[in-house]
Amino acid sequence: LRNNIFGVDIDPQAVEITMMSLYLKALEGERGMLPKKQHLLPPLSNNIKCGNSLIGYDILDAPLLSLRAEGEAISDETKSRINPFDWNSKSVGFGEIMESGGFDCVIGNPPYVRIQALKEWAPIEVEFYKEQYASARKGNYDIYVIFVEKGLSLLSAKGRLGFILPHKFFQSQYGVPLRERISKGKHLSEIVHFGDQQVFEGATTYTCLLFLDKAPAKQFTFMQVKDLNSWRTAGEATKGTIVASEIKRNEWNFSIGNNAELLNRLKKFPVKLGDVAHIFVGTQTSADDVFVLDECRFMKNHIIGFSQSLNKEVKVEMGIVHPFLRGRQIRRYDPPKTSSFLICPYEILSDSHRLLAISEMESKFPLALAYLKENKSALAMREKGKFKGVNWYSFGYPKSMTLFQKPKIIVPDYNNVASFTLDSERHFYKTGYGVIVNDESLSPRYILGLLNSPLLFKYLTSIGTSLRGGYIRFWTQFISQLPIRTIDFNNPSEKAIHDKLVSLVDRMLELHKKKAALPPSAEREKIEREIAVTDEKIDVIVYGLYGVTEGEKKIIEG
Repeated sequence: LRNNIFGVDIDPQAVEITMMSLYLKALEGERGMLPKKQHLLPPLSNNIKCGNSLIGYDILDAPLLSLRAEGEAISDETKSRINPFDWNSKSVGFGEIMESGGFDCVIGNPPYVRIQALKEWAPIEVEFYKEQYASARKGNYDIYVIFVEKGLSLLSAKGRLGFILPHKFFQSQYGVPLRERISKGKHLSEIVHFGDQQVFEGATTYTCLLFLDKAPAKQFTFMQVKDLNSWRTAGEATKGTIVASEIKRNEWNFSIGNNAELLNRLKKFPVKLGDVAHIFVGTQTSADDVFVLDECRFMKNHIIGFSQSLNKEVKVEMGIVHPFLRGRQIRRYDPPKTSSFLICPYEILSDSHRLLAISEMESKFPLALAYLKENKSALAMREKGKFKGVNWYSFGYPKSMTLFQKPKIIVPDYNNVASFTLDSERHFYKTGYGVIVNDESLSPRYILGLLNSPLLFKYLTSIGTSLRGGYIRFWTQFISQLPIRTIDFNNPSEKAIHDKLVSLVDRMLELHKKKAALPPSAEREKIEREIAVTDEKIDVIVYGLYGVTEGEKKIIEG
């Protein structure tokens, strides 16, 4: 026990509990008294220590911290909170082990804490992480990536690390430095990917088991767990071997099993959605309860709608509002429909936008201005008082204002089926994404047919972030990678295929429009049957365009 097991935790209670757990384990099977000269419970204070695994005493004299003036000492209170730990110290750390090469095994369940949360109560530590760890230098990272980097640095030449942690860093922007470090050193040994299976009771986390070797390896094992109980009891999982040289700093999307060949083929398509279209995120007012009015009705040149911020109906001018969708209102081929409207205090031109002056608001939209003034204190205090100035009524992040005015393909933030549809009614939206096709040779309806196919949805599930219940994120970083089958318009047969698909998608949009206008009835059922048949015809064309075999079709359709 004393020769082989060591640990560090910043929480003194966790240290005490760990020592007690190890003592209980050591006592298992002990029936008689040990010799008087031999202690039954050996002291473990040199094995299990209290301290900050990520920060050493060099933080006390680091002059480059932007949150401290040069030469300014860290207060005793802050020093106590940070609780530095020196791994290389022979007196208070594990200096002898580090001097002999490091640890043979590093295991743990590192904390899952976003950097935004840490900034609130540990700003000095956050700055130190950014300066000392490569993993902390990209975006709004989660602290577990630093623990992986630190764990690797503690390993001996033949050592192995095993952590349970979120697999979000496989695809996230903040995961780039860690993916680069792991792939460059060929450290991957094994990954057990739990997908949307929930390991921890009472907390929604999307995790994996990550095993890394200090020594480089030519290949690693990847296991995809579809059912946690089956994996626990019988080890059931889809398993495959992946060559280490194929893994880079780019997003990690591992294809194994009977659909690996198809997914790898799609991955190699030269043209992606991001190459033929501009993808943009929904607007962010940072005060939807003020700017969005629900259950609206029209009255001449005005709109009356319910304000969540005031908990009452309000009346504003028609000229200052735009129809507003939430993600749940965006569905596959359905015509966008909403009773919510966004108060938009901006002039939106073809290629720019500007915030209306108060004087313009008073002249053109006095009712809307009066309503916004009722919410002035709340609007001004957004984001810690960022809007206290003259622009107190502006949106938090008025992105893509001109793009909302254009015909576009829209998709919600997440769903469990492909959920793209066309919007030609200038809707603003939140928790969703817009796609404007900029390749003039390809019809947006052709692209829409591809995006709503089970083939591309299958591919999306292999590269995207999964949620509980089979839901998948339609984030820009994922849908931009969807492979697009381009058309040779000089080839009459290909042009005919393009036009046929466009015609079928037109029919789908019209059928969904008719269905939305009907109550449950025999006529609506007829339309639903025609929708199903038309959908199948679209799928047949898409399968043909991508060269999908009958066997692969069965895999795609389950």
